[in-house]
Amino acid sequence: MANQSSALRTLKCSVSLGLFVSSRIRDFSLRLIGGKPKGSCVILYYHSVPSDGRGRFARQLDTLLQLTKPISLGGGFPLEAGVRYAGITFDDGFEDFVDVALPELVKRTIPVTVFVLAGALGKTFGPHGEGKRVMSARQVVDLPSHLVTIGSHTLTHPFLPSLSEREAQFEIAQSRTQIEHMLNRPVLLFSFPFGGFNERLVELCREAGYERVFTTLPGFAFENPDEFVVGRVRVDPGDWPLEFRLKLAGAYHWLPWAFALKRRLRSNPLTRWIWDHVVKGSTGRRSVIQESNSL
Repeated sequence: MANQSSALRTLKCSVSLGLFVSSRIRDFSLRLIGGKPKGSCVILYYHSVPSDGRGRFARQLDTLLQLTKPISLGGGFPLEAGVRYAGITFDDGFEDFVDVALPELVKRTIPVTVFVLAGALGKTFGPHGEGKRVMSARQVVDLPSHLVTIGSHTLTHPFLPSLSEREAQFEIAQSRTQIEHMLNRPVLLFSFPFGGFNERLVELCREAGYERVFTTLPGFAFENPDEFVVGRVRVDPGDWPLEFRLKLAGAYHWLPWAFALKRRLRSNPLTRWIWDHVVKGSTGRRSVIQESNSL
């Protein structure tokens, strides 16, 4: 399984490298004729930075500062031509954000958005036996507001498309209400747990008063300055240096197309059988949540 995962990771990196090279050739050609590439923005998302990953995280931040202009995620974003922007987000609000990640962000004055679980503050959250401590309400309130924007990540981290509309509406709206009451300021940003969303869920977020929502689909952000649904690319402190640079450059933007193609192929009985018996070597199935975010 580990070898299969490493091979898939290498494949993704290789495809992305090819796209990155082609995009740089295009930009170079444009400059030769007096043009200027349009501005671009990539939003990264982390879940956790363990204490033994602090050095790697710090090096990633240095790379980000070297290659892009960091931005905060509130308001509109007219992108200046020729400038590459990047935003950093954290999902879940684990306590190691305060202990490990935040000091490195403060040291470099890099803004960040943290999407917290309103119903898990001060508790342990995660798979059985692998849970991590979530920040307490006091820790969230004490975060430096000039650098840290707080957003909502629901109350209990459900896969929203599996809920009834009433249940989903409660998770989306009530989490915002609770966090605003705690912070005594507006909470305008939301991220979908597991990246699970659809058109109706997006509308529920609008109705709840959010100004912007974030998915887990890699892509360039703010090509429309006022876009409501924004894609992000997942990064981890353990990413290879080349892998991180490619993600930062937006070279993984092809993955949503690959996810959609995979779903279409797996809905076909013949290709489904080939996947289960030839590619995977078994008839085991993974959950819908996992399938929605993996190749």
